Amino acid sequence: MNTGIPMKAPRAGSDAESGLNLEVGAQCLYCGGTTLRVRFTGVRDRLGFVPGERTFVGCGGCGSVVLSPLPTVEQLPDFYPPVYSFTIENRGRGWLKRWLSRIEYHLYFRPQYAAQARSVQRTCGIAKQSNKKLLDVGCGRGLRLLEFQRLGFDVHGLDVLPDVVRYLQDELHIPAACADVSRIAEIYSAESFDVVTAFQLVEHVPDVEALLVDCARVLRPGGWIVLATPLVDSLQASLFGRRWINVTEAPRHLSLATQAGLKKAFSRAGLEPGPIVPDAVSNCAGLVGLSLVSGGALSHAYAPGAVLSLVKRFAGAAVSAAALPASLFVNHIIGRPSVGIAFAKKPHAARSPGE
Repeated sequence: MNTGIPMKAPRAGSDAESGLNLEVGAQCLYCGGTTLRVRFTGVRDRLGFVPGERTFVGCGGCGSVVLSPLPTVEQLPDFYPPVYSFTIENRGRGWLKRWLSRIEYHLYFRPQYAAQARSVQRTCGIAKQSNKKLLDVGCGRGLRLLEFQRLGFDVHGLDVLPDVVRYLQDELHIPAACADVSRIAEIYSAESFDVVTAFQLVEHVPDVEALLVDCARVLRPGGWIVLATPLVDSLQASLFGRRWINVTEAPRHLSLATQAGLKKAFSRAGLEPGPIVPDAVSNCAGLVGLSLVSGGALSHAYAPGAVLSLVKRFAGAAVSAAALPASLFVNHIIGRPSVGIAFAKKPHAARSPGE
């Protein structure tokens, strides 16, 4: 996920208890807390794309974690491999990968997207075919937007990649803008959407509050912001530790929130925090397979060649399928899902961020 929110370069400082170099003025991206302690060290990029080791520090207030030091904005684009997001289009990559992408779409991705769209519609209390206006920030190739469209939403997309935006406009006939997330309030008029969604985005941005404030500006009073993001207070995060896929997504993942952290972030942006519901069980189970079977990542499987990665991807899919019952239990009985969909409402009366 490409973002492009401007960020100041970090400056090195010292943490007396851990001996870790932390950036001066470092704070939690969710609650703003400044009591930070080492949580995960020696973290390596699971894709092997960015060399080196990284450290996440945890907030003593809300428990969310953030990379320390944070990368500079100039470094962020270089962290993403050529193949990073799922697409059903795999022209020029051989019949096997084209076949696999369609199988994955119909068996895994489309049911997941449909479940997410229904969850948003149900939790926001929006009737089917109501023609509510929805903006998906960091929309990718728009496959999730198709599911919202089937439920009757008037859908719009925003993404930083020009070819993605052209695909939405020309192939899917979905209105889309090409820009990074820092330009939301510049591109769209105030109070022009009923729902703003951001799936698997907030963990990639260096200024969470700015993102939420900009999203709130383009929402109508009573409208909803919906964030889907990995939760570092999940059972999976506790079991896998620094081997958890969402930890090893560093340095593309700049932070990982807790449920408490998300609610604090909403409040700081002047929003009314709502429920946090589990993401689609297939998505949560899929993280188990990706955490346990290294080398089966989408970026590897759909890269040129890489036949062995296809085998590993099938193995990861088998592990994920076996994890479905446990993920269902964790999501709905224990209540500690690996990915949450967090809701917040824009008040009818104006509130200043931080109130």
